[in-house]
Parts: sequence; structure tokens; C-alpha cells
Amino acid sequence: MTSSVHTLLSNRFRLSMLLVPKKGLTPKEFRRHWIENHAPLFSSLPIVKKNLLKYEQYHIDNATTAIVARRFQQEPTAWAGQVIFEAESLEKILEVFEDEEYQRVVVPDEQMFVERTEILPLVGQYATIIGN
Repeated sequence: MTSSVHTLLSNRFRLSMLLVPKKGLTPKEFRRHWIENHAPLFSSLPIVKKNLLKYEQYHIDNATTAIVARRFQQEPTAWAGQVIFEAESLEKILEVFEDEEYQRVVVPDEQMFVERTEILPLVGQYATIIGN
């Protein structure tokens, strides 16, 4: 039997955020705006291209999540999505959010489909245990 030691990657950093849709939007409207409008807008920024190694959207299937939540004796969640940013450091990720163009162009778009005051940030490093 082979023994392996898992370590946190020190050359990569992730910021993950759980998102709640803007009140009045259906889940379908939230998903459509996020992937069709917001993703190209955000991805087009020079600071994003320069600083981020990865930008992922995780679209939560609330109906199926509710079924699984009940199996774990949990209440269904209000989260509709999770966004994941990966860079060489937290500073590089934060530079994106501090960028003037991000503030001017992307923030108004976010306000159209996300309850920004309900975003839950999760910050840290990761270790891949199983992966291809």
C-alpha cells in the first residue's frame, strides 16, 4: 500500500463566493444573466486577464440540492451560485476588485442580478486529493 502526504498548494490561492440572486429574479433569469452577460463582461477586463489563473461559475441546482439537504437533515439553501477565482496570491485577486474599470463597469452589472450584501466569501488555499 502506498502512503501519500497531502499538502496545501502554496503557489495558488482561491477566493470562492456564494451568491444569492437579486430579489425578483427567477433562478433561470439569474443563471442566464450570470453566464451570458456577466461572464463575458468580467472576463474582458484587462486586470482579470492579467491577474486571474481561473474564473469558474458553479450554478447550483436548488431542487436537487434541497433533496440532498434533507438527507443530511438540513434546510434548503438560498444560494444559487458559487464563483471561484484562482490566482497566485490573494493580493492579485483583490487587485481585480479594487480596479477602477471593475468598479465602473462590473459592479453595476452585479447589482442587476446578485444581492451583493448577501455574498458569502470563502478564502483559502487548496489541496487536490484525487484528481486527473
